[in-house]
Amino acid sequence: MLPKDAPPTRQTAPAPDHGPAPRRPAALAAAACSGVGAGLLGTSLHGHLWFPAPGTPALPVGALLALLLMAAVSFFVSLWSRNAWMGVWCGAAAYLTAGLLSLQLDGSGLIFANMQGQLWLYGIALCALLVPLLARRVLGPRKQRPAQVKRPPV
Repeated sequence: MLPKDAPPTRQTAPAPDHGPAPRRPAALAAAACSGVGAGLLGTSLHGHLWFPAPGTPALPVGALLALLLMAAVSFFVSLWSRNAWMGVWCGAAAYLTAGLLSLQLDGSGLIFANMQGQLWLYGIALCALLVPLLARRVLGPRKQRPAQVKRPPV
């Protein structure tokens, strides 16, 4: 039994083994597909506005929620693949998807040059750069391979 004056001790449990990380082609495919999905869903969501009261400016809640969706998907892909770069590829796929949907071919683009469209497009680029930094911080430093020790010939 510890004395009353002793500081409490923390016992740490061993880190759980989550199995091997996915291989690079699988991680790239997951990043690309989830980025395209986030780009499609975010594009359909970004145009929603909220008018809190009559006479007040509109708030672009759709674009903010679309960015939250894109950031969450990118963060999940980074953590699942245990590689922060996969979040960058996910963001690039979302940006490419949104960029293709913003093309004004025959006046039928889905993203316009208004507040919501600019917030969505520039926000994807910002999230694609910032979210992997957060994922890198959460993942921690990579374990270095042990150096090969050269043994002298016998």
